[in-house]
Amino acid sequence: MADFTYMGTKKSLADTISALCGHHAPGPFLDLFSGISAAGSSVAPSRQIWCNDAQIFSRILTEALFRSTVDRPRSDHVAAIVRRLGDDNLNALARAAKAPLEEELGLLWDGEADEQIAIQTRQREDCTMRRADLEGRFSHCLFTTRYAGSYFGLAQAIQLDAIRYGADQALELGFISDEEHRWALLALCRSIASISNSTGHFAQYLTPSSTNLNRVLGKRRRCAWAHWLRALEDMCAIGDADWRAGNRVFHGDAVDVLKEIHAQDARPAIIYADPPYTNDQYSRYYHLLETALLYDYPAADGKGLYRENRFRSSFSLARNVDDSFANMISEAGQTGASLIVSYPSNGLLPDSLQRIPELMAEHFSHVLDPLVIPYKHSTLGASKGREKEDVEECIFVAAQTPLAA
Repeated sequence: MADFTYMGTKKSLADTISALCGHHAPGPFLDLFSGISAAGSSVAPSRQIWCNDAQIFSRILTEALFRSTVDRPRSDHVAAIVRRLGDDNLNALARAAKAPLEEELGLLWDGEADEQIAIQTRQREDCTMRRADLEGRFSHCLFTTRYAGSYFGLAQAIQLDAIRYGADQALELGFISDEEHRWALLALCRSIASISNSTGHFAQYLTPSSTNLNRVLGKRRRCAWAHWLRALEDMCAIGDADWRAGNRVFHGDAVDVLKEIHAQDARPAIIYADPPYTNDQYSRYYHLLETALLYDYPAADGKGLYRENRFRSSFSLARNVDDSFANMISEAGQTGASLIVSYPSNGLLPDSLQRIPELMAEHFSHVLDPLVIPYKHSTLGASKGREKEDVEECIFVAAQTPLAA
């Protein structure tokens, strides 16, 4: 599977979580805040994997990983069809933006630094001024009209729109399956992450300057098509088709999903919760992937061009975080499943080393002492100082019955 980077991912803890699962009763493993489901991928395929996340990107990714009926897409077939159909959109957009596109391509490899810096502003202004005209003429011009001159160059934005157009047309005409269309969109997300003029996430793009121009140009010169093709070739599901048929994917607020599960006959054996631990809303960092998948021309604001009405987690609000933990742990206790929570010692929840076990003890018969692991957390692009900081990652375990030795 083409690798995705994701803030807060627990790749380094995944093997520990998987080992802890061996002491619990058999049954499904519910990754309640799945993200890219590093924990679920580590546990698989020894248990059925259930995933939940409020982000569309996570839902689409985990459906592909854990629910696909085939192991991988026909990458050569999909690539050929998407390229053939997408070229129609690419050529039409290139003709519509002929002058600024020629200017960009002429300066990318051969231009004075001040010209290369200035063109980014001109691209943003040009696309904004022509947005109504282009969106009235083209079904697929979202990246061209919204993100050229910011996260992408104009040529890259046109390529991204062409890939999405080709994939959508291929599905509509019956040349590729629903699952292959899903793989094509995930490869598009991987291409976006590879070429984006940003710091590894999408909180905001880099404004070109004399100090970062080489980095910006290095990203601008990357080909969206080439990165999409490589990502598509790497796409594959986890486990075999028979095992994947028993997995489930949810999409919603964690507490609401637990209530839904509590009302059903089928229950997980283990619930793993890795809630947000800072006041940074994850939707701020991954809005561009949401937009790439929804392709809905959203209203956007701020330097980061964030989607309007993006999801906001109550776990990232200081006034709500204690109640959010209390509600989550209470609902988890009613399912009969064991609960594993990972949370850093310096998270937004005050005194988490004491508070989480206290809440667990109200709803579970057996609460283990926390497992404390030295860890380095990303500071979300060094927006608050150092890029990494030393913390203690704590793993809390509770169950309704004694655990196996």
